[in-house]
Amino acid sequence: MSNSMLIFGIILIVGIALVYYKYTHRMSLHNNVDQLNSVIKTIFKEADKTSISQNRLIKGLKQHMGVNEKMALKLIGKARMEGLIKSDGVNVELM
Repeated sequence: MSNSMLIFGIILIVGIALVYYKYTHRMSLHNNVDQLNSVIKTIFKEADKTSISQNRLIKGLKQHMGVNEKMALKLIGKARMEGLIKSDGVNVELM
């Protein structure tokens, strides 16, 4: 086996490991309802209101959890399914 094949194999294994880590990290964020609940409560406390805009919630999730906009929308959907928030499309209320 030549050195170039060995280096290519190592790079490939490291790449696969990084993709796997990123996938498991995202799924752990999506499955951890307690953490999501605490972050949402923190965002509402910072706003000091009972109802905030969905854009503000997205920005708060992006800031506190370090996710992109697509994952923030998925987390909002998960929170709605779990009964943590109530959304009318524009505004979001804490349940």
